[in-house]
Amino acid sequence: MRVLVVDDEHYIRDLLSRSLRKWGYEVTTAEDGDGAWRILKRADAPPILIVDWDMPGLKGVEIVRLLRTAEHGHSVYVVMLTGRMKKTDLVEALEAGVDDYLTKPFNARELQLRLARAVAARDQRTAPPAALPPGPLSGVVLAGKYRLERQVGEGGMADVWRATHIALEIPVAIKFMKPIFAANADYASFEREARAAAKLRSPHSLHVYDHGVTGAGMPYLVMEYLSGEMLADRVIRCGPLPPVAVTSIVDQIGRALAEAHQQDIVHGDVKPENIVLVDHADWPHGLAKLVDFGLAKHVKPDAAAPGTISGTPSYMSPEHITGTAPPNVALDLWALSATAFTALTGRCAFEADTLAALIHRVCNVPHPPPSALDPTLDGAVDAWFALAFAKDAALRFRSAQELTSSFAIACANADKGLSERALRALQSPPALAKTEPLVAGTVRRS
Repeated sequence: MRVLVVDDEHYIRDLLSRSLRKWGYEVTTAEDGDGAWRILKRADAPPILIVDWDMPGLKGVEIVRLLRTAEHGHSVYVVMLTGRMKKTDLVEALEAGVDDYLTKPFNARELQLRLARAVAARDQRTAPPAALPPGPLSGVVLAGKYRLERQVGEGGMADVWRATHIALEIPVAIKFMKPIFAANADYASFEREARAAAKLRSPHSLHVYDHGVTGAGMPYLVMEYLSGEMLADRVIRCGPLPPVAVTSIVDQIGRALAEAHQQDIVHGDVKPENIVLVDHADWPHGLAKLVDFGLAKHVKPDAAAPGTISGTPSYMSPEHITGTAPPNVALDLWALSATAFTALTGRCAFEADTLAALIHRVCNVPHPPPSALDPTLDGAVDAWFALAFAKDAALRFRSAQELTSSFAIACANADKGLSERALRALQSPPALAKTEPLVAGTVRRS
């Protein structure tokens, strides 16, 4: 088995190289990040990488991030050499794609154990994927490194499990696509989309660490594990939220969407159920995380039953609920506006008993003014939603930043009667037409 050793200290490289060769490994070395990347970007890169975290120039964690963007990079097993043991450092390593770590100073026994684990995991990655065993899954090890603990969530298309990264001892969440949808999944598209979602670095996006497909054909995503409350549950528990809290949530989710849109990624299903509020000292109303940049978007069109819509109809714009436009930035902005409406008023902006009636209302009937539902909300907020829910997409906000900044002003000036004309003045001039992004986690193909 070939191993690449990267460390800027000669004696560490020499010590590792001599030990590895004695145990039968074929060793290549590099003294800095640039030299390592020249080796790793080749298609015949060594399957195991031992790399120091702290080096001049390109650091170890940066090398790993580059590696995971390469077509073959997902198959390389990475052991990080480090003196860092803080949880924040381990989380950063996991986000970058590190598989295991070895703390300095290390002994030969620890090194042997890490390499044995690397070889076993590498063999699992190159072999056909093993099916999850029938029966209870608690205790099952997935992909050689994630120990499943318990199911923590269930949706229409996927189940979510809490698991532990065995080497890093960090909790993660693993989302499995349900078999009925996995049967129609486009795996190549799924892999591209999962890689794209993993590039999102905003603290307000749920971080994706890893992905794969089980032997039973179920795609899965390995994600940041959150302990918090869905915005939908917060509204049910507390009722309509104060404008200052909603402004904070909208601002945070807007930041997540702005980063995604810059990378030509569309979430496609922004709604209160896909926003998690986590207790955080820096965010008095909760750290807002946008979740589910995910599996539901990686299904072929014929996987859906006739007459169904990809997304949540109550949070879809006229052009998307009727299928006259593909998922794009406008869909996310409308959905964020509808989410803000729900958080402020405790109800959906558009409601009906049937899908046909809902489509009619979204396309033809004005939403109720928020002030009619809550007298403490005045014309400034009403005017903002009049723009956000304009039936003509050209009249709405054109970016997440534009939407969030104007929403903050509307809420801050609610008692000043900010007019619709004043809100329109907050909008930037019409931009040149731009090709819209694809569905959540997808990358544009030329």
